[in-house]
Amino acid sequence: MRYATLAANFDMLTHEESTDLLDATTSILESDITNETPQTGTGVIDQWLEQLRHSDNTKEITDSLERVKTQLKSDQINANELSQLLTTLADQTAEFSTLIGPEGDLPYRLEGISSSLRSLAGQLGNS
Repeated sequence: MRYATLAANFDMLTHEESTDLLDATTSILESDITNETPQTGTGVIDQWLEQLRHSDNTKEITDSLERVKTQLKSDQINANELSQLLTTLADQTAEFSTLIGPEGDLPYRLEGISSSLRSLAGQLGNS
């Protein structure tokens, strides 16, 4: 249970804070990428990193987010590498969603984020 501590920490966020973070993430992932700059997502990544850094056993997902952020800030984004990173992050998010517990809509929203990450990875992989 790699993400058990993260699940406990995520539960420490108020419902409003967790909803806001999930909404911001979903909004960015579901926006038309042709109308966004690559750096658009770095702010929400920073918010996730802040939460993850307060948890034990989250090195893998934190590393993935850091690598995505580095790619987004790069002057020359490698679409294939970013696509692979987003797919990895989608897998990690899906795994985390199963550990969060059955309360409320959190697991479903995390699954939605995982699906959106996969979709974005597919778009980048086909570009």
